[in-house]
Amino acid sequence: MRALFLLVGLMFVGVAAAEASSPDIFPSVRDELKGVSGSYFLPDKPVSEQIFMGLGIPSPTKKLADGNLLVSGCRPHSCDEKAAVIVTPAGKLLMAGLIHFHCHRDAVKQNAKSTGATSCDRDPRLTVFVKQKNNQPEFTRELQDWAERESSVRTLETQMIP
Repeated sequence: MRALFLLVGLMFVGVAAAEASSPDIFPSVRDELKGVSGSYFLPDKPVSEQIFMGLGIPSPTKKLADGNLLVSGCRPHSCDEKAAVIVTPAGKLLMAGLIHFHCHRDAVKQNAKSTGATSCDRDPRLTVFVKQKNNQPEFTRELQDWAERESSVRTLETQMIP
């Protein structure tokens, strides 16, 4: 029994150390995606906000072969929706991805008034956000591999960001 507690304690320390070694990615995500909105987890919201939601329950950070990091997680209370970012060791965003169900506002009218109803697709998709200068196939492949490990994604979309 004591060995079990020791093992759990070591696992906790390992996860905490991995989290502590992750760079602060939030300023870079916010700055790189400034002004970019879309309907992924929620209709017509800033993409950076949706990425932060998708990182709400973090997974262990993965160091990639090129030295960059894959930081990922899932959305609290909706862990089928996930986010991942590829960042430099200093935290600069290179590429971001969302596993989502493409939510959109329904154009339903009741008594001559539009409702604010939202509906989402049934099949998850991966949307990748990247600047042209960072559009490298190995980054896209990392996010596709992540999506395949995490979900039954069938569709890949790429959104070029300014």
